[in-house]
Amino acid sequence: MYVSLYRKYRPQLFKEVVGQDAAISLLRSSFMDKRLGHAYLFSGPRGCGKTTAARLLAKVVNCKNPTGEGEPCGVCESCTTVTSGEHMDVMEIDGASNRGIDQIRELKSHVGLTSFTGGTKVYILDEVHMLTAEAFNALLKTLEEPPSAVLFIFATTEPHKVPVTIRSRCQHIPFHRISVEDMVAQLRRIASIEGFSADEGALWEIARSADGALRDALSLMEQAVAVGGGELPLHAVQELFGGSSRMEMERFISLVRTSPQEASEAIRGMLDKGVSPERFLDALFPLLRDMWVFALWGEPALAGTALSGEEKDFLRSEAVHWRSEHLKRAAMMCASMFPRARMGLRAEVFSGLLFFELMSIFQDEPPAEAAYIATRGHSAAAAKIPAAANSKIAAENPRAPYPSSTAPTSYDGIPDRKKHTPARRADATGGAKEGVSGISSSGAPEETTRNDALPEIIQALCRDDLPLAAALIDVRVLRVEDSLVLDFSESSAAAKAVLTSPRAKFALDCAFGITEGRADTKEEPSPPAAGGAREKPYSREAPRAMTPEAISAYLGADILMSKHITSDDSEDEVSDITDL
Repeated sequence: MYVSLYRKYRPQLFKEVVGQDAAISLLRSSFMDKRLGHAYLFSGPRGCGKTTAARLLAKVVNCKNPTGEGEPCGVCESCTTVTSGEHMDVMEIDGASNRGIDQIRELKSHVGLTSFTGGTKVYILDEVHMLTAEAFNALLKTLEEPPSAVLFIFATTEPHKVPVTIRSRCQHIPFHRISVEDMVAQLRRIASIEGFSADEGALWEIARSADGALRDALSLMEQAVAVGGGELPLHAVQELFGGSSRMEMERFISLVRTSPQEASEAIRGMLDKGVSPERFLDALFPLLRDMWVFALWGEPALAGTALSGEEKDFLRSEAVHWRSEHLKRAAMMCASMFPRARMGLRAEVFSGLLFFELMSIFQDEPPAEAAYIATRGHSAAAAKIPAAANSKIAAENPRAPYPSSTAPTSYDGIPDRKKHTPARRADATGGAKEGVSGISSSGAPEETTRNDALPEIIQALCRDDLPLAAALIDVRVLRVEDSLVLDFSESSAAAKAVLTSPRAKFALDCAFGITEGRADTKEEPSPPAAGGAREKPYSREAPRAMTPEAISAYLGADILMSKHITSDDSEDEVSDITDL
């Protein structure tokens, strides 16, 4: 009867276990020093050797002639029966199917019985985290004080699901993912023993796809040999995986740089072979990461990569053609697409999105999200509204203070209020319209953001007019050549009412003039307040740091703005400040 490779080549000695030197060394030392505990918890990912190590420990504690190095002899009756799974005192229990309290009670009833062979009774409980809470509770007392000739070995892939009361009664030994290099060496050795040739690239491809599990690597190699007709060529592995091998990803990245049309055909071809979007991203991301690391640090970075000689040569020849920031953006783009790919993204949509983003990155174009953020006014930097957004605003609002075809321009400052002259703008019918001072028909807005002077202005206004400062937080501030424009499209009605008053017009002109460092701006008294009393002019002092009282007052901004609105403030009196 045919035996699978992972069963045929299961280690029979501690020294044959691959990639778990620390755990195996601890077990062998404990046995030789006669310091074995009564309970062990082995944790780690699938296929890394937990159950194998448990069987070896059960074998060596019952071996009649153990070696001086803490190894079982492998030839005595006890060793052979443990290997074949027929030892009467070594019991393997599947925790997933024997997870109830009744099964644990039965186990407890047998623990105190004398062993059949006079040796140590070993209970190997696999997937122990699947036990119910009641089963764990029933096991506690027996696990804490078992008979002297009983050894418990628990194995799990999820140790955090094992109650702490159980973990505290065990010696916890973690097992780790097996490195790609160790797996390649083991696969090469097994291929030599089995007598079939294996391409080096095929071994590396299988080892990477196994994701640290040697059992998975042996299963994949077995399938690839069947596809390759008794041999292990690289094309058999590529056919088995349906595309998305490391070599195919390398060819795709090279085509993105040299021939985008062929790159587009290549990605569609790989998806047509049956590669899922998630699998494609899983193969592309490591390549982009390795290229980025090599672009940053060069040859020293290769020491930390699990790559074959041909794959390292590719990095040396290809990574020099890419900028490190482009490779980083591309890798992060792949990471951001993983959630959508897992949700079942169609192959056509996935290929289009991926190729579009890659071409945008490698051609040094801004991300598509940046333009959207800028048009919504959510950018943290000084975002400018593009011409397309201007067209949309002008079409939706005929009072827009700039033509839709005008591109954004820079701004040098706001002049003195006295020097403002009414500008003309086009209304919805194409005619000219008066009433917006300082707004040129040839000017285009530039947004004043929190990274510019706006925070200082707000801090200064908190000292003199807290409601006005609170209202200013709620709008977008735009500059058009020599005038200030406020966008109320996403603000509250209270903020609009405060900022469209004549009093606010003068206050903001003064505030922006101060912030821009205008020494020639003259002070003007504020308009008379209700009752005929004149209000205190706005101070020309440098803005002070915001006080705790001012910050606390922000919480009541809407109330303050509502109280600030007076019936005599009219929107028709606005000359310099208007909404879009």
